[in-house]
Amino acid sequence: MKEVLKIEISAICTVHIIAIILSIIFFMIFYMKAKKDYSLYAFLVMQVSMIGWMVFKIFKTVSPTEVSRWWFIVGYYFCACVFELAFLEFTYSNYKGKPIKKKIRYLLYCIVLFQFSWILTNPAHHLFYATYNFWRDSFGILFYVHTVLEYSFIIVGFVYGCKIFKDRFIGKSFLYKLLISSAIIIPLILNMLFITKVLHKFVRDIIGIPVIFDITPIVFVFSTMVFVYATFNHEFIDLSPIIRYEIVHKLDTPICVLDSGFEVIYFNEKTESIFGNDTKKILNNAFKNTHKNKKDMEIDNKIFNISLNEVNTLKETQYLVTLNNITDYKSIESRIVHEQKELENTKKNLESTINKLKETSKIGARNYIARELHDIIGHSLVVTIKLLDVAKLYFYKDKELSTQAIKDGFSSIESGIDAMENIKKKDKEYTGVKLKKDIEKILHRIKLSGISSHLSFKGLYYDLEEKTYDVINKICLELVTNSIKHSNAKEIFISINIKDEGINILFMDNGEGCDNLALGNGLTGIKERLVLVNGTAEFVTQSGEGFMSKISILP
Repeated sequence: MKEVLKIEISAICTVHIIAIILSIIFFMIFYMKAKKDYSLYAFLVMQVSMIGWMVFKIFKTVSPTEVSRWWFIVGYYFCACVFELAFLEFTYSNYKGKPIKKKIRYLLYCIVLFQFSWILTNPAHHLFYATYNFWRDSFGILFYVHTVLEYSFIIVGFVYGCKIFKDRFIGKSFLYKLLISSAIIIPLILNMLFITKVLHKFVRDIIGIPVIFDITPIVFVFSTMVFVYATFNHEFIDLSPIIRYEIVHKLDTPICVLDSGFEVIYFNEKTESIFGNDTKKILNNAFKNTHKNKKDMEIDNKIFNISLNEVNTLKETQYLVTLNNITDYKSIESRIVHEQKELENTKKNLESTINKLKETSKIGARNYIARELHDIIGHSLVVTIKLLDVAKLYFYKDKELSTQAIKDGFSSIESGIDAMENIKKKDKEYTGVKLKKDIEKILHRIKLSGISSHLSFKGLYYDLEEKTYDVINKICLELVTNSIKHSNAKEIFISINIKDEGINILFMDNGEGCDNLALGNGLTGIKERLVLVNGTAEFVTQSGEGFMSKISILP
């Protein structure tokens, strides 16, 4: 073997081996820090295909026979086919947050397999590779079709990648954007120049060095590193210690670090701005009996919510402490507690007043019914008596007039009976529109308390019975009150669906919930009210999962 050939083979192998090692190191660092999702696995396939591509290149270079060299060529073209599909899947899934649809993915697999079949069956037709040896390769028509397809996959993937990092580079210079964008384009251009032999002529004429191998897979390794850094959502490059220190020291949240004996060994600027020159002394006194948990602590006449996190280092166990000043919140909390006590007293006074009003309302109701009966019966009887007098007067003179007077008397009595049956009914209409407005009023009143609410209402134009309307109104009011009083909820959702088959009500909040629900007066009262309107209630809750009530009222 000529000495020049030995040097060229050695150079090819060395360059490819260095690229393989760097690629493996890069991916190991990336894999340990990245979120394990579909785009990561697509990136794994892409990286492995590039490594395989270079490995087969090395074996092809050192192959002793033409047959073995051919099969290594088949191997690295297989990797090239896998790479084009893996790159597209990686950028698509990273941009969309989900893999390509199965039907489309299977179609792409078929295209790639069809591509690979051209090279695999080349000895039968020589339309992909016309010749292949160490010094010279010549290509057939299928090779150029394969190249167009491969470029198409990569360019589509490149477009998805550009969409990902478009928003991330707002404010960056045009030169920086151009550098990232060219990370994938450059290898394609170099590959095109290699295929068309333009690169060979340029390098030989300008630099004076012959081109002995395709550098596309090597350039792809390094350009992919740049491209992935720009496009992947996962932060996998560690900050330098200096930058990390600057970020922590300038952080707007007060933090400090304790050693294993709970002595302060570090605090940032924000902490110092709160406690002044005696920061270390004040914190040391505060953390003497600290335990590893979260709690409220009074330090230097201020109340802080302390979060203590254990950090294991080679030297010792240390503790990272974050301090959130909640002095103002505690003041507000105290005021709220005071106001709640006043509300409780007001509630008791109201209950006493309500009991008195109930007794008064009984008397008022009796008087109301008496007046109604007096008017209805009095009017009905007077009219009937007059009609009977007419019938008697004309009994012998005008039979037809007398008969009509008797019929009108019966009608007067029937009207009186109907009026008595309708005493309890009000002239007011009760519809879904009015019920929605009343529920919205209830929810509007809690708006300033910091609880957001959502109401879904279907069946606005159904007419409701007064009792049903009143029960629904009171139930919603009771459930909202329970959420405010007991659950510490931040959001409330009410769904009311009125239809011919009945009424369905769903109430949910995101409060604390509980594992063992005990029915108090409020929930018991809800069930008792529902019995009056042929309704049932189911209450579902769990600690940390909020509260849900499902209510059904049958027609």
